[in-house]
Amino acid sequence: MTPETRPLPISDALSLTRRAVADTVHRTGAERGRPRGIALLMVLVMTGIIAALSVQFTYHTRTNIWMSGNLLASTQAQFNARSALRIGLLAVNAKKNFPEMQKFLSLMGKAAAQRLEVWQRACDFVNIFATGKAEFFGMALLDFTSEKAVGGKRPPVPQSRIDFSRLAGSEDGAEAAASQPAPFSCKVSAEDGRVNLNRAATEVAPVSLNAGGQNLQQAATAMLAQQQRAAAQLYVQLGGLLAPMAASGLFENEEAAVELILNIIDWTDADDQKSEIDQNGNFVASSGAEGGDYGQYGYQAKNAKMDTIGEVQLVEGMTSDVYCRIRDKLTVFATDKVNVNDADVAVIKGILCQAVQNDIERAQLCLAPGVRGIPPMDEAIIAMESCRRIKKQVYSTPFMSMARFNEFFRQYPTAMGTGVPFNINTSIVDQQLGVTTKMVRLEAEGVYGHTKRKMVAIVDTSTGAMVNFHYE
Repeated sequence: MTPETRPLPISDALSLTRRAVADTVHRTGAERGRPRGIALLMVLVMTGIIAALSVQFTYHTRTNIWMSGNLLASTQAQFNARSALRIGLLAVNAKKNFPEMQKFLSLMGKAAAQRLEVWQRACDFVNIFATGKAEFFGMALLDFTSEKAVGGKRPPVPQSRIDFSRLAGSEDGAEAAASQPAPFSCKVSAEDGRVNLNRAATEVAPVSLNAGGQNLQQAATAMLAQQQRAAAQLYVQLGGLLAPMAASGLFENEEAAVELILNIIDWTDADDQKSEIDQNGNFVASSGAEGGDYGQYGYQAKNAKMDTIGEVQLVEGMTSDVYCRIRDKLTVFATDKVNVNDADVAVIKGILCQAVQNDIERAQLCLAPGVRGIPPMDEAIIAMESCRRIKKQVYSTPFMSMARFNEFFRQYPTAMGTGVPFNINTSIVDQQLGVTTKMVRLEAEGVYGHTKRKMVAIVDTSTGAMVNFHYE
């Protein structure tokens, strides 16, 4: 028989409840330390995470601020350089852009007006706009510093420098602002004063179906003679640049320097035959392959014109030391004759020595030490360079004609009393040297704080157009 279930009295139920609560509180109190330890550990972990996030956030914020500042400075420096370039281009093309200037120059005489090269003073105009001041032989002529249109953008002057300037006597801190470098500047030079690496470049001659056999042979013979003459000229000009380096030990021997020149010629000519020099000093094409094992580098000789000066580093035998010494004396643009007013003295010496056709006289002039311990040709070159610098300082063109250049070296032995005549074949000199500037290199630099940007433009003086523009 199933026993009958009866509900507990209320007093008994409350008694049981009190005992259960008391037992639960007793057990929780016994393990009181464990929940507190876990909470402390979680707080430490969260604090570390928040600290790491804060450091990372601060780093990224500062990085973004620095990047924004660098971008601002770079952009402003670029626009400052652009200002210098545009002003310089106006000055280079002054004769074309300003007919009134042509009328003014005509007062000097037609011949003098044609020979006067205004581009040489282009950077003087740029400097006026950069500084607001015009000087002539150290004398202040004009002051436009108060004009808003003059001068480029400069970074704000720190308050500390302004305070120091005020202590020095300047009330508005103008001296502190003026002490900053000019926002832009430029440098102008004749591109014709550089050696053209593409002088000996050739192209595959088109075959004319209408030309007769004899006419075609005559044309091929004339073209070959012209190519050999251009190669010989490039050989002499590069030889003048590399001769001092070979003497100083940058090449293993003189043959290594000659091999480099031949490799440059082979790089730009259209054929795959190696260029050589015969016993008479004439350029000939051998039956062998072009010099330089370019297969080990993963490329072949270009057999076409170089597009940039840096491309010459791909030529076999061109080391970094040699390239760094001659890169500013080279060009890849279609210049004609080397301008004696801006050419490197080593190039001029090489051409002059090559124009001395007697071997004994060439050795006496260019190799044997003279009375002053150096070859007579070196003495004349040093004197010529001194004249060039003095004339440029007084805003004058060193040599207005090749006749005056040749006359300088013809009269030098008599004037200096060296006693060694300079028997130079002037017709050979005139084939490679000249006084006409067909292309101008304009280098504009913009400054904003410690940031600098540089633009380079090559300008054709006959048309006034830029044939090349790039950043450096």
